[in-house]
Amino acid sequence: MNDLGLAVLMVFIATYAIISTEKVNRTAMSLLGMAVVGAVLWAGYQAGIPGGISFAGMAEHIDWSTILFVTAMMIIVGVAGASGMFQYIALRLSRPSGGDHRRLFQTFIGFTFGISLFFDTTSTMLIMAPLTIEVCKALEIDFKPFLVCESLTSNFASIPSIVGAVPNLVIAGETNMDAGFLFIVFMPLAIVLLVVTLPIMTWWYRSSFGRTEAYRVQAVFDIDPSHMIRSERDFYAAVLGIGALVVGFALGPSLHVEPPMVALIVASGLLLLSHDRANRFLREVGWDTVFFLVGLFGLVVALEVTGLIEELGVAIGGIIGENAIFATVFLVWVPAMLSAFLDNLPVSAVLAPIASRFSYISPVLPLALVFAVNIGGYLFTPLGSPANMVAMGFAEKEHDRIPFSEFAKIGTVLGLIHLAIGSLWLIGVMFLMGF
Repeated sequence: MNDLGLAVLMVFIATYAIISTEKVNRTAMSLLGMAVVGAVLWAGYQAGIPGGISFAGMAEHIDWSTILFVTAMMIIVGVAGASGMFQYIALRLSRPSGGDHRRLFQTFIGFTFGISLFFDTTSTMLIMAPLTIEVCKALEIDFKPFLVCESLTSNFASIPSIVGAVPNLVIAGETNMDAGFLFIVFMPLAIVLLVVTLPIMTWWYRSSFGRTEAYRVQAVFDIDPSHMIRSERDFYAAVLGIGALVVGFALGPSLHVEPPMVALIVASGLLLLSHDRANRFLREVGWDTVFFLVGLFGLVVALEVTGLIEELGVAIGGIIGENAIFATVFLVWVPAMLSAFLDNLPVSAVLAPIASRFSYISPVLPLALVFAVNIGGYLFTPLGSPANMVAMGFAEKEHDRIPFSEFAKIGTVLGLIHLAIGSLWLIGVMFLMGF
């Protein structure tokens, strides 16, 4: 490691150490970190130091397709939400519960699991959080257990889908992962995790569940769901758009059409159909998240061009050797532990090239990394996944915050159970494939 690489590494560590304190704006800090490493690399480029690169050269290496995907998905969610679609769905979903809190909880968890296959975790919680809070407030239910468990579910339910989480896209792009292979291996596991997890969640929050008084249930459920639709034009446009999105994601791999392109086509189409309301929808995009990703990917590019990721790969290769079982377990547990304290995006971006490099040992290794970073998103702390932050943010807006410790306790219990089950599952898959 030369002096340039050491300087970049120090900036990377300092940036994420400061972000993890939660005392600064994470978007501002990631952009500042990118700017600083850009200046370091530019100085190295001017001095002719190996690894130096111009700022424009660094920007060219940023994963813009993933950033466009996240932006497009936020636009789609914004248009659908403004139309009243999610309120309509909420009322439809809630009615069969009859005011039984436990039944409503399990219905919402099941719905979260389903949509997590087609939306990234942040988009899933942008859909579920306001929907959940609105229903729970109407029925006088504590919404915090719902938000916590929906967020946890969105993380593990996203594992079988390349579009289910941004880390999945990052890893798939780096390792040329086949979307069908990912789905076939992980969809049964995701169902197993749901079957194991739902009873634990229900038991954990058993004291929060009861039954809403009949008069309030009748008052809420007598409302015609169609009255929730604010704009029929936007509603039907969103229905068509989401339908096109699902079809595009399903057929994309066989047609070699990438998810960001599908999402961008749908999002731009919805904006065109919204006419004068397009600017309002664009203002509702989570630009803080978008620019956080820009800063993050800029930092990762700096690690790549200075050879730090390659050196890390050599070090990991010395640890795992040629043992496929040990390599699989290593790439499940170590990235998961890292993701618990860092955002799972930088962990994915840094380790994806390494998983690709060692895939000759077993094609399961990139899958192990996908599993690890998604589960690590809720292990020990809620800091590892943006979906958790979205859930906590919505609770704070309602002046009924979710305690950090509450999220950490159930997340850690479920995370350790999930890691154990997933490790055994991946080892089993590896043996079935003859490795």
